[in-house]
Amino acid sequence: MPATQLRIGRPRAAPLTLNVRRQGKSHMRSYDGIDYRYNSNDPEKENAIGVIANILGFRPLTTDLDYSLNFYAGGSGIDDRLAIRCLYVQSDWPAIAQTLRLKRVSEVASDPDWEEAFLWLIDAEGIEGALENHCARFINNQKLKFQDGADERWEIFFSNESDVNSWCVVWCDSAHLNYLSFDQG
Repeated sequence: MPATQLRIGRPRAAPLTLNVRRQGKSHMRSYDGIDYRYNSNDPEKENAIGVIANILGFRPLTTDLDYSLNFYAGGSGIDDRLAIRCLYVQSDWPAIAQTLRLKRVSEVASDPDWEEAFLWLIDAEGIEGALENHCARFINNQKLKFQDGADERWEIFFSNESDVNSWCVVWCDSAHLNYLSFDQG
């Protein structure tokens, strides 16, 4: 049997009720070497929506919901790559911001240690220009096809202390939220 197995969809969501960014605490899960994948094209969506609710801090409607969730934990460590686009309402925002520990791009400069790692993440070290423009370029280079392109119409947030090994970015307008994260270690 190969060292890495692939399981599309998940009959039970217990190990995937994690969110490494949830309130600043890591959640343990099994290092079973299986690549768990959820995709908005899968016929069974209920487990994935539960995982998304855990990640975002609210349960999105299935209307206009697109996602690609890839979780791996095995002998080589973890490799999670998550992308979500969904509708939200302003009353959901406090839970989202708290769950994901979101900071406005303008808040990065208030933490010099994080600022250095952040500039490296978005490939903006020593480069002139507005930080928001560098963030939009980063998002547009990383996002999946179903996600909206980032520009001046979108408000951009990153999880506190995002760096090259573990980051989360959210860009939203008054109706749509785009979430993208990467965690490797």
